[in-house]
Amino acid sequence: MPRLNPLLDALGTYPIAELNRRRDAIAAAGRPIFDFGTGDPIDPTPAFIQDALRAALRPRCGYPSVRGGPKIRRSIGAYLERRFGVGVDPDTQILPTAGSKEAVFHTPLMVIDPAADDRLVVFPDPGYPAYQRGALFAGGQAHGVPLDGDHIFRPWLLPDDVLARTRLLWINSPHNPSGAITPLDDLRRIADLCRRWDILLIADETYADLYCDAPPASLLEAGVEGLLVLHSLSKRSGMTGYRSGFLAGDPELIARLVQLRVNPGLVPQDFVNAAAAAAWSDDTHVEERRALFAERRQVFLDFFAEEGIEVVGSRAGLYIWLKVPDGREDHSWAEELLDLGIVVSPGRMFGVAGGGAGYVRLALVPPTETCREAIAIWRAHRARSRS
Repeated sequence: MPRLNPLLDALGTYPIAELNRRRDAIAAAGRPIFDFGTGDPIDPTPAFIQDALRAALRPRCGYPSVRGGPKIRRSIGAYLERRFGVGVDPDTQILPTAGSKEAVFHTPLMVIDPAADDRLVVFPDPGYPAYQRGALFAGGQAHGVPLDGDHIFRPWLLPDDVLARTRLLWINSPHNPSGAITPLDDLRRIADLCRRWDILLIADETYADLYCDAPPASLLEAGVEGLLVLHSLSKRSGMTGYRSGFLAGDPELIARLVQLRVNPGLVPQDFVNAAAAAAWSDDTHVEERRALFAERRQVFLDFFAEEGIEVVGSRAGLYIWLKVPDGREDHSWAEELLDLGIVVSPGRMFGVAGGGAGYVRLALVPPTETCREAIAIWRAHRARSRS
């Protein structure tokens, strides 16, 4: 038997995969499922995006370029200018990726020296599980910083000895899973901090266009030196299966990423880039998607207000972040709801050092009418529990 990387067993099942396994077991038993677990919206990808992909298919598809073609990079640059008012050079400051997850996982390879003492990768806890896993597989040390209260990450509060050993710091705004938004002044403060300590700073901004009130700021508004931002079309444009995103920022870092990514051939296909170029060039479909998610969010917010269930953050992104009532455990509350066919994610699924415990995440992915059906079942269950 070949000897395996012990991390495969040490990390265990990817949290979302385990949630899906439990959901599927209930569905196999013939019971109805209301799935608010995985953040994979069921709304169709807009037709014009599908058309752009089909039009780009050729009888022979040659190897794509790691940098992507000029059209996709120009469309991303135009998006960043429209959305955030920042200008970047499409030729040197933008790099298309095969979604955001692979970029999160692979980018630590650019800065982590497994033999060095200073090999920390710092990230918010709870947060996207790939922050931790990418750090560990790169040979780094994962350092989750527990969040609570407003769930805004403030790295300037980290001790100097942690900052001195940090090579990469992830921030995430709007934050998954809480939906908290980091103010622009804080983004600037974090950027200055990381430049002072020679830390690569990457902002995961994959939910930047799914907001309720004021549009969230981008780290690019704090300059580009020493930093990158990560974006994705998965939630913004309903393209989860297309696997399309981008990194943008410091041109020297982008050049280094190209040097890294050419080795394993990390590159989106040209026909996917054609669909992505169409998506980044249009804002109307994003406004329509925001309205859909806002409607679903409000249906649940009304119910939670009626029931006295505390909502934290949740003013952006695709999720509602709930404080578990009555001092209960998040996993036991999620299991109770699962018995009703309502799938939510225990908050600890997104934590590595205690973060997320005491909360659950609800993804606004089913249609509004399905949300209402689930709420009716949930409301009746709570009424029975009180009687």
